[in-house]
Amino acid sequence: MNNARKNVALLSACQGLLMTNNSILIATHGLAGYALAADKSLATLPVTAYIVGAALTTVPMSLLMRRLGRRAGFMLGALFGIAGALVCGYAAFTRDFSVLCAGALVLGIYNATGQYYRFAAADSASADFKSKAISLVLAGGIAGGVIGPESSKLTMDFFPQAVFAGSYLSLGVFCLLAIALLSFIRIPPLTAAEQKDAGRPLGVIARQPAFIVAVMSAVVGYGVMSLLM
Repeated sequence: MNNARKNVALLSACQGLLMTNNSILIATHGLAGYALAADKSLATLPVTAYIVGAALTTVPMSLLMRRLGRRAGFMLGALFGIAGALVCGYAAFTRDFSVLCAGALVLGIYNATGQYYRFAAADSASADFKSKAISLVLAGGIAGGVIGPESSKLTMDFFPQAVFAGSYLSLGVFCLLAIALLSFIRIPPLTAAEQKDAGRPLGVIARQPAFIVAVMSAVVGYGVMSLLM
């Protein structure tokens, strides 16, 4: 197996672990929030905190990976995932809603970092393999749709005195598995010229019709998905 295909296989598995965490969190945050919130209208605030955490750190994590490299950035993101899982698990034990929201915010950093798995696969792929590499990594996420809900059901009552604590702590295990897999990826670092090249300004990119359509499609798609879930 050449280096590009090896990276794709590893990143596809990491994508599956990321989506496992996502599916567990979408199912668990709302229920845990309802159980812990004094005001039940705030039950889905942990889900919001998770999305906000990802939104706030997507660009900073990209800039960090530009300096440190993909592998180091991905591992750091997974470490944030472990930290967030521990905080959420602690919140379940102490029945503290605000701590649960804080943990969800930290978990969002792992989600933000994992969104770059597909692009990392393309970094080391040949021109004729790039699109396929991206598709294969995204396909790995299908496993998360199966593993996540089943894991959540098996672990939610692991600690009888703290419902959902087991589900949250299992997220840390999945992040550890991701770190183990990420240690084997090999992606060429940026050259000195690439490091200096700032690329097009964000304002220029955001004014492109294709970009606007993509953003609007994502807004509608995520809105429908969240409503259904």
